[in-house]
Amino acid sequence: MKLRNRPHLTVTRTEYGAVLLDTKTGQYWQMNPSAAAAAQALLDGGDAADAVRSVTEQFDVDEARAADDVRALIEAMRSAGVVQE
Repeated sequence: MKLRNRPHLTVTRTEYGAVLLDTKTGQYWQMNPSAAAAAQALLDGGDAADAVRSVTEQFDVDEARAADDVRALIEAMRSAGVVQE
């Protein structure tokens, strides 16, 4: 998995979670706090396992649920054109 436009992607925390912004295209996505943690792990160069670890360390969620949520986040990012194989 590779993040497309990675230098142009930024996560900004909000009172309700965060916003992922692609500064190159102007597209943005609102995320809840756990999705924000996973996205930040990916932007920091981590893979899906790193994102799952970040979520389970920060939130009261088991690894299986976190893995499902991270897979869903990556698929949503792929559909939005932010992630490429």
